[in-house]
Amino acid sequence: MKLPLPALLALCCAPLAAQQTPRPQDSTKTKLPTETVGKVLKTLEQLEETILNQRNSTLGAVIAKLAEASGSNQAAAKFFADCDLLVNAERKDMSKAEARARAEQVERSLEQQRNKKGGGSANGNEETGDPALGIRLGLRYLMLTLEAHETKDEDFEKMVPKLQAYLQDLVAAAPQLKGRAFGMLQRSAGAASPVVEAYQLKSYLKRDQWSSDPAQIGPMYEQTLFKAAKPEQLAGLWDLRLQQEAAWIKGLRSEAEHTLWLQQELPTLRWSRGLSLYEATPDTVNALASLLKVIQEFPAHPTAPEWVSTLRKLINESAEVPVSEAAAKP
Repeated sequence: MKLPLPALLALCCAPLAAQQTPRPQDSTKTKLPTETVGKVLKTLEQLEETILNQRNSTLGAVIAKLAEASGSNQAAAKFFADCDLLVNAERKDMSKAEARARAEQVERSLEQQRNKKGGGSANGNEETGDPALGIRLGLRYLMLTLEAHETKDEDFEKMVPKLQAYLQDLVAAAPQLKGRAFGMLQRSAGAASPVVEAYQLKSYLKRDQWSSDPAQIGPMYEQTLFKAAKPEQLAGLWDLRLQQEAAWIKGLRSEAEHTLWLQQELPTLRWSRGLSLYEATPDTVNALASLLKVIQEFPAHPTAPEWVSTLRKLINESAEVPVSEAAAKP
C-alpha cells in the first residue's frame, strides 16, 4: 500500500530529526554570579601580568645574548656555531664526540670561507665575502626584529633610528657580503636560523611595519621608515634610500649587474619616489616635475609609455581646469 505524501515525508525526515540536537536558548544557560565573575577576571588579570613578565624576561635574555654576539665577528660566529650544535647535534642525541666534531666543522668551515683566496683579509673575496660578518649583521637584525615585535605601537618610532643605523652599516659592508657571506646574513636572521630554532623564536619574527629580510633595503623603507615619517620628511628619506640602494648594489654585484640596475631599476625607483611625493605631500608641482624628468632621462625604458599615460592623467587631475573642459571652451 502506498503511503500518502505527508506521511512519506514524515517517515523520511524522522531519522534526521532524531540526529539533530536542539541548541539551548540563551535564557536556559547557567549564569555566573557577579562575585564569581569578579574573581575569575581578577585571576586572569594576574595571570596575564605573570605571562607578560615571563615573556619579557625570556626575550630580554635572548636579546642580551644577541647584542653580545653581534659585538664582533668572532663572537657572532661562535654563537651561531653553538646554536647549530644545540639544534643539530645535542637535540638529536649525538654522542659528545660527534657533537664536538660537528661544532669544530662549523667553525672551521666559516674560517675557511672567510680566508679562501682572501689571504685572511677582512674583506674576504668575491666568491665568499666574509661569512662571519654576514652572521654578525644577521644576528643584529634578528635582535632588532625581536625588539620591534615587543615594542608597542605608541613607542614604535623608537625603532626608526635603530633601523637607520643598521642600514648604514649594512650598506657600508656590501663589498664584504658577496657570495657565501650574503647567504649567511639571510640565514642567521631567518626562520630557519639555528638561533631561531635554538631559542624557539619563530612566533616573534612577524610584526606589522617591519620587514623580516635583513638584506632587502626597499622593504625596510616601505614597511617602516616611510610609514613612520611625516610628509615633509619623505623627500629626504627617498633620496637617502636611492643613495643607499645604489651603493648597496654597486658594492654587492658585478659592474655589469650594477650598470643594468642603473638602467632598469633606478628609473623605476625614481618614478615611485615621484608618485609617493605626489600622493603624500602638498607640493604637487615638484612631484610632477620629478616624474617628467624621469621620462625625459629614460625615454627608452620599457615602462616609459605607461609613465607618459600616468603623468598625463595626474596633470589633468591637478589642473585648475581639466584639459577636457579647457579644450571645450572657445
